[in-house]
Formats: sequence, structure tokens, C-alpha cells
Amino acid sequence: MNEETPNNLPAVVEEPKNKGPKKMTLEEYKDKYTKPYNAKAVRSFLVIFAGAVGVVVFTCLLLIVLRVFEMNQVAGYISIAPAVLAFVFLYVVPLVKIARMKSFIVNVDERNAHAAKRHNKAMRESIADKMIDFNAKTENIGWYDAGRIGQLAVARQTHDDAELKAVLTEIFDKDVRKSANRTIRKAAVKVGLYTALSQSDKLDTAIVGLYSMNLIKDIIYLYGYRPSEPKLMRIYAAVLRNALIAYGASASSAGLVQKTLSGVMDKLGALGAAVSMVVGSASQGVINGVLLVVVGCQCKRYLKNEYHLQDILDEIDLGDDNEAELMDQVRKEILTNTKEAKNREK
Repeated sequence: MNEETPNNLPAVVEEPKNKGPKKMTLEEYKDKYTKPYNAKAVRSFLVIFAGAVGVVVFTCLLLIVLRVFEMNQVAGYISIAPAVLAFVFLYVVPLVKIARMKSFIVNVDERNAHAAKRHNKAMRESIADKMIDFNAKTENIGWYDAGRIGQLAVARQTHDDAELKAVLTEIFDKDVRKSANRTIRKAAVKVGLYTALSQSDKLDTAIVGLYSMNLIKDIIYLYGYRPSEPKLMRIYAAVLRNALIAYGASASSAGLVQKTLSGVMDKLGALGAAVSMVVGSASQGVINGVLLVVVGCQCKRYLKNEYHLQDILDEIDLGDDNEAELMDQVRKEILTNTKEAKNREK
């Protein structure tokens, strides 16, 4: 006679426990996140957009110096040095620093998936080391929480990659996000104030271009890595667009304010002209400040997205079937055997 549970109900057969969410396969990752692109074309456009920003900024600085020369020759010679220093330290240096930073590899397929995972692991360790070193050498900057940096140091010393990833993700989600927003806000307010007071379309354009490049550099150094080349190309394109918008906004905002308030301002006379100038300058400053917020948030969004993608890729089990490595091993073995065979023939 079969045993039954109380109330004559049949015994319940336990179902296997849920082993957790199904991990994404490489094929699924490729279909969802990998987007083939022409690397040479992307690098070419990257250089073109970065160079175009430099040309625009340099031209504006040159025109400003020439304008000063027209007013006073001695002052013109004096203005050369600040213009050159501004171009070198606020454009060239940030551009070089950004180019030297490494990025995560997240656009992968069967050929480079294994290499990408190894590269990304080394990147995480390098970022952790930079954060630990930065926190030890600086005071009162407040980029990263000291307690979490301590946890990161322990994870590095114990070679606990899982803990390192967990702490690093927490730092990015909390400390870095907050610090990046603060950095963007400060830069945007400065640009808004400077361009509101400059009363020069050329100076406005130079300020927006130079501060945008420095903001990108600061955000990238805060995160410890740069966006991939396709994303960086888009960021430089946005900087170029913003610099050109700043140039047009200087004339258009003043003209728009004058046209809108012309009737009222005419009745106020000299006071009306002063009010019109203040309103026009303020609106121009707001536009330029917003432009900086846009490019800063774009850079932050790309960095956050690519960190998320490398985290997903790291969870994919690629197994031992590494086609690229096998092909490389076969190639080397064939070359070695061929060389040995030829030596024996001699």
C-alpha cells in the first residue's frame, strides 16, 4: 500500500531548485551588442574631428590675438603667450592624455573573445591600482570613498577577482557617478559665466572647445579608462558641433533679445541698452553651459555602458574552443616544422 500524505493527498515530488538566471552565450552577446565597424574609417574620422576642434580653437585664438594687435601692438605681443599656453595645455595636453588611456574591448566575436576577456580583466586590475594609488597620494578631493578603496586594496592583495569586480562596480555606481556629475556641473557653470562676460563670439567658441576637451579628460581620468574609438569619435564630433553652436549663439542670442525687447528697451534709453546686453549675455552663457553638460553626460554614458558590457562579457563561459588561438598554434607549428624540414634537407 502506497504511503499518502494527510487528507489522502499524494506525496509532492520536489522539483529541482533553480540554479539561477541563465548566462548569456557568446552568440547572444554578439547578436545584441556586437556592431561591426571599419576600424580604419573610425580612426580616420576620430583624427579628423579632433583635428577640426583644434583648428577651430586655434583660429579663434589667432583672431583674438590679431584683434588685440589692432588695438595695441604691445598688448598684442603680450597676448601671444597666453594664447599659445591655452592651446597647448587646454587642448594638446588633454588630447594626448585621452589618447594614451586604454579602453575595454566589448565589440567581440569568436576570434577575439578570449583575448578581450583577458584584456578586460587586466584593465579592471589597472583601474583598481590607479584608484588605490590616487587615494593614497591625494587628500580632500573626495573622488572615491576611502572605505571602498580599502576593500579594493584587500581584493587586489588577495587576488580575489570576484570581490574586485563587486567593489569596483559599487565605486562606479556611487562614488564615480557623483564625482562625475559634480565635475560636469562645475565646468558648465564656469563656461556659462565666462561666455556670459566675454562679449566675443570667438572667445566663446575657444572657451567652449577648450573646456569641453578638458571636461572629457577629467571624466576619463575619474573613471580610469576611455571610451572605445567609435564612441570617442562621436564625443569629438559633439565637441566640434558645440564649438560651432557657441560661435553662432553669440550673435543670434544678442540679436534675438534685441528684436524681442526692442519696443521696451527703446523707451528706457541707455538703461534699456544695458538691460538688453545683460539679458543677451546671460542667455548666451546658459546655452554654452548646457552644451557642456550635454557633452559631459554623453561621455559618462558611454563609459558606463562599456563597463556594463565588459561585465556581461566576463560572465560568458567561452569554454576551451578558442578558434583564433588554435589557428595561431597550427600556423606556428606548420612554420616550425617546415623550417626544420628544410634544415634537414640541407
